Amino acid sequence: MAWISVKGAQSTLLRDAAVGIAVAATAFALLYANGGFTPTTRAYAGIAAWWLLGVGAAFGIASARSDVDRLALVAVGLLAAFDIWILISIRWAADAEGAFEQFNQVAFYVAVLAIAIVLGRLVPAPVLVGAVALALSVVACVALVSRCFPSTFGLQSGSTILPPLKNRLSFPLGYWNGLGIAVALAYPLLLSIMVSRRSRAACALAAFPLPILAAVMYLTSSRGAFVAAGVAVVIFVVLTPRRWPAVAALVVAGAAGAVAVAVLVPKKALVNGDVDTALGVQQGHHAAFWIGVASVVTALVWAGLAQAGKKLPSPSRRVGQAAVVALVVLAVVAIVLAHPIAKFDEFKNPTAGATLHGTTTTDHLLNSSGSGRWQFWSAAISQFRAHPLNGGGAGSWEAWWLQHGSLPVKSEFAHSLYLEAIAELGIIGLLLIVAAVVVAVVGAVRSALALQSGEIAAAAACGIAFFVAAAYDWVWQLSGVAVVGVGMLGVALGALPASRATAWRGSGVLRPALALVAVAVIIPQYVFLSSSGHLSNSYAAYRAGDGDRARSEALEAKAIEPWAAGPYLQLGFVAEAQHHYGEAVHWANEAIRRSRDDWNLWAAKAAFETGNGNLAAARRDLAEARRLNPHSGLLAAPKPGGG
Repeated sequence: MAWISVKGAQSTLLRDAAVGIAVAATAFALLYANGGFTPTTRAYAGIAAWWLLGVGAAFGIASARSDVDRLALVAVGLLAAFDIWILISIRWAADAEGAFEQFNQVAFYVAVLAIAIVLGRLVPAPVLVGAVALALSVVACVALVSRCFPSTFGLQSGSTILPPLKNRLSFPLGYWNGLGIAVALAYPLLLSIMVSRRSRAACALAAFPLPILAAVMYLTSSRGAFVAAGVAVVIFVVLTPRRWPAVAALVVAGAAGAVAVAVLVPKKALVNGDVDTALGVQQGHHAAFWIGVASVVTALVWAGLAQAGKKLPSPSRRVGQAAVVALVVLAVVAIVLAHPIAKFDEFKNPTAGATLHGTTTTDHLLNSSGSGRWQFWSAAISQFRAHPLNGGGAGSWEAWWLQHGSLPVKSEFAHSLYLEAIAELGIIGLLLIVAAVVVAVVGAVRSALALQSGEIAAAAACGIAFFVAAAYDWVWQLSGVAVVGVGMLGVALGALPASRATAWRGSGVLRPALALVAVAVIIPQYVFLSSSGHLSNSYAAYRAGDGDRARSEALEAKAIEPWAAGPYLQLGFVAEAQHHYGEAVHWANEAIRRSRDDWNLWAAKAAFETGNGNLAAARRDLAEARRLNPHSGLLAAPKPGGG
C-alpha cells in the first residue's frame, strides 16, 4: 500500500509539473507572438483551447474533483452569452467580417475561463501561479534584452501593430502599453511566492525579476502599467492572509524598482531608443549589468529578510488598523495636492503634457494627458446614443470614430472594453460583459478569503487588475494578456470546492454538452483560418502577377466566408489588374454591401469607376469615402484654385 501511495504521489507531481510547463509555455508563446493580437494567432489558439476542453469533457474532467460551483458556471455562461450576442450582432453590423472575428476572439476567452476553472480544481494553485509568473518574467527579460542588446533579436526599433515609436519599448508584444500592463500583472504573482512558505530558494528567485519588471515598465512609458501594478498589489495585500510579509515584500519590490529606474534615467540615448548609436549600445550594456546586479542583490536581500522575519512577532491588529488609516489619509492628501480637477482637464486635452526637458519617456510618464482617450470614449458614448439598445454591431466603432471622431487620429479600438461594448453592442452587451466580470470577481474574492491562500489572492488580484486595465486600454484585444487575466481569475474562481448549497450536479449532462459545444465552436475558427489562408494565397499570386490563381484563391475565400468583404475587394483588384473594370466595380459593390461604412471600399470603387470611364460615379464614390473618413489627407478635396 505504501508503494502504491508513493507511485500515486509521483504521478501527481509529474502531472502538476507537466501542466505547469504547458501553462507557462502557452502564456509565453502567445505574448511573444505580438501579444496574440493577430486574428490568425487567436484562431489557432482558440482551436487548441476548445479541442482541449472538448477532449477533457469527453474524458470526464469537467466534473473535476467535485461538483461544479454555480457561481463559476454563471460566470462562464455570462461570458458565453456576451459572445453569442456578438454573433447575433452580425445581422445589423456594418462590418460582418469584423463581427465574426470578434466572436471567434471571445469564444477563445470563454474556453480559457472554463479551462482555468477546471485547472483550479485539479492542480495546486502554487503550480499555476508560478507558471504564469515565470512566463511574464521571461517576457520582461526578453523585452529588456531587446532594448539593451537589440541585435539579439535582430531588432526592431518599433512594432508590427502600431507605427513605430522607438523610445517606447514594445517588443515582443508590439504595443508598449500592452507590454507594460502584461509585466505589471506579474507583481502579485511574484509577491505571493516571496511570502509563501516554500523553500528559501523559491522565495529568493521570485524576488529576482523585480528590478527587471520596473525597468521594462519605465521603458514602455506606460502610465497604465503603473496603475495596473498599483491595483494588483493593493488587492493582493488586502486578500492575502500574510499581510505583513506581503507589505515587506512590497517595500522590497518598490526599492528594487526605484534602483532600476534610477539606473535608466540618466541614460538618455538608451531610454529614447537610440540603440543603433555607439552611445546607445554602451548605455544598454551598462544598464543591463547594473540591473542584473540589482536583481541578484534583491534576491539575496529578500532571502535574508524572509529568514529574519520568521523570528519576529507579527504586529498587533491595532497597528495594522492604524497603518491603514494613515495610508488612507496620505492618499487623500496626495489626491488633493495633485489638483484633481486640473488634472482631469489636462486628461481631456490630448495635447497637454509636461515639458521637463528630460527624456521623452519621463516627460510622458509625468504628464496627465489622456492621449486622446477622452475623445475615443466620447465617440463611444455618441455611438451608444445613436443605437442605445443593440449598438452599431461588433467591430463598428472604428468606422464610427473615423466618421464622427474629433481628432485626425486613426484608432481601431475605443481603448475601453466596457465603453466599446456599449457602443458596438448597446446596453445589452454592456450588461452581459459587466455581469460576467462582476460574477467572476466576486467568486475569485470569495475563494481567496475562504481558502486563506496567498496564491489564490494573487491570482484574483492579477485577474482583477487586468479587467481594470481593460477599462482604459485595449488589452482585451491582446489575447496573450487577456489569457493571463482571464485565466488567473478563472483559477481563483474555480479553486473553492462547491458546497452542497452552491453545487450544480448536472455533470452528467455537462460533459457531453460541453464536448458538442467545443466541436461547434471550433468550426467558425476553422472557417476563418481556411478563408484567410486562401486570401493570403490570392495576395501572393497577385503580387507575383498570376491573375488566374489570384482569382481562384479569392473565389475560394469568398465561398468559405461569403459575409466577409475582403475576398470581394481582392476580386476587384484582380479584375482591375486584368483591365476588367466593369467586373471590378461589381466586386466592389458586393464588398460594400458587406461593409458599408468602410471608406477604403468606396475609395477602391472610385478607382475602378475611373478606370471604367465613369467619372461621375467615381466622384460620388470618392465623396462618400470622404464623408466616412473626413480627416484623411489622402481623400482631401482639392482647394479652389489649387490646380
